[in-house]
Formats: sequence, structure tokens, C-alpha cells
Amino acid sequence: MRTLSAASLAALCGIVPNASVHAQSSGDYPTKPIRIIVGYTAGTMADTIARRIGFKFTETWNQQVIVENREGASSTIAAGIAARATPDGYTLLMVGPAMLINPALMPVQYDMFRDFKPLSLVAVVPNVLVVSPQLPVRTVKELIAYAKAQPAPLQFSSSGMGTTSSLNGELFAVKTGIKLIDVPYRSSAQAMTDVISGQIPIHFPSLAPAMPHIQAGRLRALAVSSATRATAAPNIPPMIDSVPGYDVTNWYGVALPAGTPPALVAKLNREIARGVQTPDVKEKFVALGADVIGSSPEEFLALWKTDQERWFALIKQLGIKPPK
Repeated sequence: MRTLSAASLAALCGIVPNASVHAQSSGDYPTKPIRIIVGYTAGTMADTIARRIGFKFTETWNQQVIVENREGASSTIAAGIAARATPDGYTLLMVGPAMLINPALMPVQYDMFRDFKPLSLVAVVPNVLVVSPQLPVRTVKELIAYAKAQPAPLQFSSSGMGTTSSLNGELFAVKTGIKLIDVPYRSSAQAMTDVISGQIPIHFPSLAPAMPHIQAGRLRALAVSSATRATAAPNIPPMIDSVPGYDVTNWYGVALPAGTPPALVAKLNREIARGVQTPDVKEKFVALGADVIGSSPEEFLALWKTDQERWFALIKQLGIKPPK
């Protein structure tokens, strides 16, 4: 089993010489604890993936890796802190779609394309369209037909206006021509609970937290949001089979403060891409409902651009307002 080298992960963190930061050689790095900033609380998917990465890094480097949870304001607090961090290789940021969506919904203290250097897409986790077992539908097409036959729009629960679960539902409505009403909750867990109880008929949660309820029959899964079946749920068909052009995933990657030397980024990108494919890391991520990727910085940057353009356009089209 291959593990990441100290030199390789040093480049992941990004070392840049300037007047105040003395450049280290990749062989020296790291000489002190490293922090991974996560914009969500402990136990969330982003946090869990960061901790899995941190455990692997500590094993390789024999150096402490601290996961720093700076939750709040849909991860804008974490991104703002990381944007102001010294690019000395000791601050990493877990990045997800919300950081790119936020500027369309609220004032933010960062610019993803100016303040950060994308390093690698680490994993993708699809959302899943689930319905209450009390709803008389078993396929996406049956749900569309059922919704069109109702005198009033169906409700769907989300973890907040403008979140990925909210935008998944809004995109589904736009692409199918049905009418849905977003009922925002403070968390996905609360949103899912009311679907299980039958108070709300539809939800678009991340796959991992929904799986135990799907397996127990408390929720009925109709489709995953990704273009292909998820490794963790191969029996659930992709939405694109019923709704042309619907291809959406939650994703998790690593970014560095801007200014990392290109040669160092390239060297470390090669190493992290190989490292996340080692059997132990891959097995742990799949257990979380995530498909491991490992991409080039250019591919990750292209994803940033595509996601931001798509969600900005949808938010503008629907007139979605910032959360209060």
C-alpha cells in the first residue's frame, strides 16, 4: 500500500517565499503542526473527509494535523480566514460548492478565483432524490406525473435557501416543468426528519446521511443526482436517465492560499492524486458515500467555474434571495 511522502504533502500545502516567510525545501516540510480549515461542524461530511486526510498525513509525516472547524455563514467564515492566511504551507482549506455559491447570496470576504489556488478535487458525493414512503410514487417519472396532477405545488424540504439541497430541488423543478415549494430548515437532519414522518413529501439530501434511512425503508430513493450510479448505492438510478441534462454532485477538494509556486503545486498534485487512490483511503471514502477522484488543478478550477456559472444563473433566474 502506497502512502504520501512528506515532500509530496508539503507541496499540497503550498510554500511561497516572500519578505516575511522563509522558504523551506520540500524535504524540510513540515516542521510544525498543519491545520485544515473546515467550514462546518464536527461530524459533517466535509469535516469527516478532512479528518480522514489528516490521519493519513500524520501517518506519513509524523507531524500533527489539526482540523479547525470554523463553521458559520455557509462556510464563508472559514473561507475568509483561509484567504487571509500566510501561504507558508501550514494552512489548507476544505472547499465545497457553497463557497462558490455564496457570493450570489451574501457579502463575502474572499474571492475564490483571486485568493485561492485549487489543488485537487478529492471526492464527489451525489445528492439523492428521496420521498416519503407515504407518497404513491416509485420512480422519477411517476413523481413528475404525480406533481403535475396536483392542484397545488408539492413541498420539498431543504437545509436552507441557496444550499445544495435547495438548489437541487429548484433545478429539478426547472428541468421538469413542475412546481415545487422550498421549505427551508436549519439543518438537513431536520429536513429529512419531516420527510420520514410524512409532513413534507420530498427532499434532496446528500447520499451518505440518507442511506441508513433508505436501507431501513424510512425513505424511498428515486434517483441520485450524478450522471452515473454512485459506488455506495449502485441500485439507485441516476437522475439523468429520467431528466435530461441533470448532473449535479456535492464535491470536496483542497485549496491553498494564492501564491503557491506552480512547480510545487504540480509536484504535490501528482502525489495527492495517487495517495487518495490507495486502498485504505479509497475504502474509507466509499464508506462515506463518496467516490474518490484526485484531479489536476486545472480540472478542479474548471469545476469551480462551471458550478458557479450554473448556480449563479439559476439563482438569478428564480430570484432567490439571500438567507436572513
